Amino acid sequence: MELNKCLGCMENYQGTPCPHCGYDPVKEKRPEYALPPETILAGKYLVGRVLGQGGFGITYAALDLQKNVRVAVKELFPGTSVYRQQGTGLVLPNLGQAENFGAFRLAFQKEAKTLMELQGQPGVVRIYHAFSENNTVYYVMEFLEGEDLRSRLQRTGPMSWEVFAPKLRLLLDGLERLHNAGMI
Repeated sequence: MELNKCLGCMENYQGTPCPHCGYDPVKEKRPEYALPPETILAGKYLVGRVLGQGGFGITYAALDLQKNVRVAVKELFPGTSVYRQQGTGLVLPNLGQAENFGAFRLAFQKEAKTLMELQGQPGVVRIYHAFSENNTVYYVMEFLEGEDLRSRLQRTGPMSWEVFAPKLRLLLDGLERLHNAGMI
């Protein structure tokens, strides 16, 4: 299936780098354990570039092929406990890690459920869908444009308190909601 979509911004394009966002798949430093680009999840989410990764998962830019809307997909992939089977999307626990991986699955599913229950709350990302596939768990969330605080500070230098305070208030309010829901 040829979609002619940029795997960075999901806009139509031909050639590289993308004229919309500058993404160049040849220059992407994609972890070898990440899902391959253009993987289709749940029969409708086209996986693009890796947006980020942490101790428990990998987040990808993606496209909802049914709605033609850019989304983000978070995959449970607790790196120290699992590996991806070569040539497949299948996530398997490392030797002796099956119990830990089971606990991670439950916590990840609870995280998705809690976020879905907090829909519409300021400072909390909107979750559209949660599902299991490849022996792991995923949730699909709204794609939020912007940059992280570190990048912003590197680009512009320190922020004044007047600029930072409203952002901090939104962050703290969101964290309070998550904490009250038992997440953090």
